[in-house]
Amino acid sequence: MTHQPALQVLLMQLLNRCFLFLCLCLGAGILRAQPANPCTTPTPASGCTFKAYNSSGVEINSFCVGQPVRFLPCADRGADLTKITYEVLRGIGTVPPSCLPPVANLALTYTYTPTSAEVGMVTVSELGNGVGTGLASTFYIRTFEVYDAPPPSFTVAPCPSGSVQVTLTDATYDSYTVQAGTGPTQPITRSSPETVVLAGASTVTVVGKYAAGTAECNGVSTQTITTLAPAPPPVFTSLNLEGALPSGTATLAVGGLPPGYVHTIQVADASGVFRDLVPAVPVPAGSTSITLPTPTAGRYRIFRTDACGISNTFSSTISTVSLTGSSALNRNNLRITTDADPSTTYTITRSPATTIALAVVGGEVVDTDVECGTTYTYRVTALQPGGTAVSNEVAVTTQSNLPPRQPKLIASFNENDVVVLTPLLAAPLVRGSSLNYRRTSGSQPPIDFGTATTIRSLRDSTDLAELRAQPPCYSVRITDVCGNTSVESPPTCPVLLSASAADPEGNATTLTWTPFSGPTPGVPATYTLQRLAADGTVLSSIAVSGNSYTDLTPPTDRQILRYRLQITGAGLPSGTFSYSNRAAITRQILLTIPTAFTPNGDGLNDVLEVKGRYLKGYTFVVVDRNGQEVFRGTQRGDTWDGTIKGRAPVLGAYVWRFQQANEDGKPFKATGSVTILK
Repeated sequence: MTHQPALQVLLMQLLNRCFLFLCLCLGAGILRAQPANPCTTPTPASGCTFKAYNSSGVEINSFCVGQPVRFLPCADRGADLTKITYEVLRGIGTVPPSCLPPVANLALTYTYTPTSAEVGMVTVSELGNGVGTGLASTFYIRTFEVYDAPPPSFTVAPCPSGSVQVTLTDATYDSYTVQAGTGPTQPITRSSPETVVLAGASTVTVVGKYAAGTAECNGVSTQTITTLAPAPPPVFTSLNLEGALPSGTATLAVGGLPPGYVHTIQVADASGVFRDLVPAVPVPAGSTSITLPTPTAGRYRIFRTDACGISNTFSSTISTVSLTGSSALNRNNLRITTDADPSTTYTITRSPATTIALAVVGGEVVDTDVECGTTYTYRVTALQPGGTAVSNEVAVTTQSNLPPRQPKLIASFNENDVVVLTPLLAAPLVRGSSLNYRRTSGSQPPIDFGTATTIRSLRDSTDLAELRAQPPCYSVRITDVCGNTSVESPPTCPVLLSASAADPEGNATTLTWTPFSGPTPGVPATYTLQRLAADGTVLSSIAVSGNSYTDLTPPTDRQILRYRLQITGAGLPSGTFSYSNRAAITRQILLTIPTAFTPNGDGLNDVLEVKGRYLKGYTFVVVDRNGQEVFRGTQRGDTWDGTIKGRAPVLGAYVWRFQQANEDGKPFKATGSVTILK
């Protein structure tokens, strides 16, 4: 019985709302036809007019997107809930166009759920729903703020020490907290990295809050942490300069740069303190080579840290090596600038040349093995305790008023008995330089013989007979590109060889020659006599001395004896020879043919045969008294038994003719007669 008044009130509210809905539907046409019923000027909230409640029945003073809100009049007003409804519009002081609420709000309980389109200020109007009853004048408004609650954005960078660096990038909320797993929370400030101890947790959660204290509008975002494994120190092996400091670039060879860490290039200042390079040069993870655009002199290293700045380490240190150069007095002077460790060793390369051994004294290097006008390119490699540094290249053109070093000369006959002159220079002949040759013949004064701009051999095609008459000697001097002239080389004289028969038959040969003068005066020459075949092949060699030799055992099977002297010593480079001209004697052909033979079969003088020396490729013909050919032979095995076309020999006299070309091409002819006896 105690609940009956409440049930009656509830039934009355339902009937009133149904009646009101029916009236609105029936009178819609009438309302459209009549002028709009304007609202009384809204009364701002004073005292307690109505309140907003969340879904848990807790009073709230701001709204959150997606969170439902209910409105109820204050209890001390004693307002009839069946006569009140509410309307929400965007803006401040924004009221509905009439006192009548929308049909959609004609429910016993009106619930408002904000959307993201309503973020900002909204005005809530309390309206009386009685038409023509005077309740329309009951009209209150309140202003509320609608907040959105997106997940706050942030980045995490794991550290190898069980911590993580959290950087808040969000700008939605007024304050934020960060929490590792279920651990304690701590405040975090936007754009200010915060180190959070994980304590075994694998997630990090950031909560964003508004200053209005609307708990429903807190934004929550969680990220899972990937463990960062410890790593050894970074590797720094070499630093190469590609230009003179402070221009050009430098290339750093690096390694051991795993992802998840921060790597920077550091250089030591004047006090020896290492600081990050300014402006910084990116060092991407996994890099093997880094280019510095405008390096400065100093000691470099790679510094590694994690995002939390807890685990710090660095590579070995390498100092730059800068090289400058100049030239004077036929000396190239190099200056090495570096603050490398005193134990550093240096290797200097030079082009055009291979690696050279030059001493580094107080950072200075002097290269004296140079020629005026030649441009040399130098580079220094410094092997330091921390790694290798390679300097920039320096090109130095040698300048001097000093004469080039004295050249040397080799004179030799070639296979055509032409004198060939080959210069021996202490350094390559530079473009613009020249070689000036002179020749002295017999007692005549020296004459200019020729000028060359390359080291290609020069030839003297003077006839051999003329050279024998006045044996020549040769010399050369260098005029370099700077106009300096060297001392003339020592005279070099080729060997002139002569040969003659020591007896009428040529069974021995007498050889004489002029002395050889080589590149180095005073150093004796060594002679080797070579017996040659017609094609120049060496048949045998004999060591000889002095200026003459008699060959008592020349080859017995050669009509022409050919000789040449091979010379070593006298300053000739190892493996280099000088040769004399070729000398030869031609021995006479010896022909022995009997005047008679007896082809009677007794085994004595039964055949006619040709005998002698140096017989080869001949023609031997026998004719009868009528001039008819009865026999022809061309080699030593061809013999005549006296028969003529198979018939028995005819006794009597016959004429023979012999013809052969000597080895030197000259013809040899002989004739005679032979008699066939019984």
